[in-house]
Amino acid sequence: MSIELRPVPDEDFQAFFELMNDSSIAVMAGTVPHPITPEWAEERIKSRRAMEREGTGAHRGVYQGDVLVGDAAYFFRDDEVEIGYAIGKDFRGQGLATKAAQLAVDLVRDHGIAGPIYAGYAQDNPASGRVLEKVGFVRVGESVVHSMGREGDMPLFKCAYRDDIRLRPHLAADFDVLHTFLDEDAFYQAGGGKRDNSPAEMQARIEGYIAKGAHFTVILYEGAVAGYIGAFTREGRWEVSYWLGAAYRGKGLAERALSAWLMGAPEFEGGLHACVAKDHPASIRVLEKCEFERIGEDSFHSPHRDAVVEEWVFQSTHDR
Repeated sequence: MSIELRPVPDEDFQAFFELMNDSSIAVMAGTVPHPITPEWAEERIKSRRAMEREGTGAHRGVYQGDVLVGDAAYFFRDDEVEIGYAIGKDFRGQGLATKAAQLAVDLVRDHGIAGPIYAGYAQDNPASGRVLEKVGFVRVGESVVHSMGREGDMPLFKCAYRDDIRLRPHLAADFDVLHTFLDEDAFYQAGGGKRDNSPAEMQARIEGYIAKGAHFTVILYEGAVAGYIGAFTREGRWEVSYWLGAAYRGKGLAERALSAWLMGAPEFEGGLHACVAKDHPASIRVLEKCEFERIGEDSFHSPHRDAVVEEWVFQSTHDR
């Protein structure tokens, strides 16, 4: 059975107490003593709710159906966002810890927090290290924290989750960032593209295209807006285009984002095409790595170059 994260309601205070009153959890945590009381468990939930209201963290129960099987959270330590999670002893051995850790990462990103995500695990708990490795964390150092469950110091391995790409529908605030990506170099390389005068003008233009059936997806890198992918019809055929901010180019992000987008893209009548200037080899390589094949050529007058631009026409073979 799958698991999900949900806020722990008042009626589950007792279940949370029974779950956390476990020495095997306390000795691997920093702020969980053993034994605990029902009052401690209730205050723990209420304090975590206050943290979320203040924007300094969030806490969720890990639920399998209606059963509370663990908890997951994020918080800030020394200006770094860190996740934590625990699975009750009766529910271990099912791979739930890995799923809970991934859901904790998702919670951080869903709350709009950008940058690396950190986690620590006790150096005498290699199983927790394997969980984090499965999610995509890599070890970056060591530290020591005080453990209430051990009543002393606990040496940790510090791990970081970086370099993640996610795709999502646009938000109005995204255009404040996307509009800054319309730099001269990108316009020159693309040859085409509309130069919007403001974020609001860009938003109105894009949402106008969407209203007519176009697709528009925002690319997030480490939780920050990094660019977009769009699909639209031009001269009767579907074309895909993408745009990254200057700081995100040259990192392989375009290939990774386009590949991920294609995995969930709908079937396009007549196939999906892309056009790229012949003197833009980086974009040509992206299309070829994403299973596009060259099927022809074309040309157009570029207002950004004030010249005729020769371009290759590609078609996706991704869904063949």
